[in-house]
Amino acid sequence: MLLYCNELGLIGGENFAVDGLRLPSNASIDMSGTKKQLGKRLETYRKMALKHIERHERRDAQGLNDEGSEKRFENRQKQLGMRIEKISGFLEKMEKKEGRNRAEIKSNVTDNESAMIQSSKGYIQGYVGIAVSDQRSQVITSAQAFGSANETEHLPEMLDRNVQNLEEAGVRIEGGKKATMSGDANYFSEENLQACEEHGIDAVIADSQGKQRIGSDGESRYEIDDFKYNEQEDWYECPQGKRLEYKRETTQKGVQGKVYQASLTDCKSCPFFSKCSWSRKKQSEQVQGKTLRITEKNKQGSECRKMRAKLETVEYQDIYANRIQIVEPVFANIRYCKGLDRFTLRGKGKVNSQWLLYCMVHNLGKCLNGRNAEKPEIKGFRALAAPIQAWL
Repeated sequence: MLLYCNELGLIGGENFAVDGLRLPSNASIDMSGTKKQLGKRLETYRKMALKHIERHERRDAQGLNDEGSEKRFENRQKQLGMRIEKISGFLEKMEKKEGRNRAEIKSNVTDNESAMIQSSKGYIQGYVGIAVSDQRSQVITSAQAFGSANETEHLPEMLDRNVQNLEEAGVRIEGGKKATMSGDANYFSEENLQACEEHGIDAVIADSQGKQRIGSDGESRYEIDDFKYNEQEDWYECPQGKRLEYKRETTQKGVQGKVYQASLTDCKSCPFFSKCSWSRKKQSEQVQGKTLRITEKNKQGSECRKMRAKLETVEYQDIYANRIQIVEPVFANIRYCKGLDRFTLRGKGKVNSQWLLYCMVHNLGKCLNGRNAEKPEIKGFRALAAPIQAWL
């Protein structure tokens, strides 16, 4: 499909955008939980089945049961029995799933390769379909579905697939230019930015804390670059000349870092407190001084710090502003026009196949539009394409 898209000149190969579409799958969210939670649910269903039998026996002794109640009793017991059998069988073979901070995350009895994902409509049990779209005609150049609540970790794999697909399709950038890849804050991480650099791609990814860096008065707060590091004695100096001493090492969500802290007295008397603190408490209500947490993301020379500096320039702000125009129409087409509002299959392999087929149909529509624009005189082709195009 990409070979034909490239033949029609539909792929620019210079500017791309990546994003994910979160959709529910053919799995019940009620059958999700940790091993302990599923064990409690199993016991609840067993108690429900036992109480249902006892109540039926009492009614039977009183002669209150008829043919209809007998049928309802059998159906209810069958439902409870199926749930008990399904959960107990799952727990026997269950392996705990771990999140980024190595804490146990919820498994799903119906489809354990799906995940509990937060969407705009709340939590769903499903998959995220990630797609990379080219700017010229919104052709999807790589796509993959993942049963994961976190999109961040999948960008390196998407980059690998995108580079491979473009090479096989014969897409080349003239003049040795670097391709750009824009993404929202979900993809902002040191690992992702390093992966872009390794692929020779100029990343334009929004800072996950970009909005928090602007104060209530509209003035930018102090950044990590505003604090000078004394490497020899291992402490930081704030813009007002106060010291932030090393306190401890810390680990948050699997990311290690070092904590430096200023004196509470210095911060309470600082006239630039509003530019420095992200706390919602008033200056007089503070219980500790300014804290810096230094990790791989924000240490000197990190890709994240370079990215934040890029996003302060008009050039990269304009590039990022085009992200919505590149990738969002793709998802609108697939979800609204093609009708994919949920995955109907179970298992990552089958769900991924369904996602790829919808992405191919999207690209097929681009090919038909490109073919009609290229050779409008071929009436036979247009007549053949008309019913397909109407469906697309």
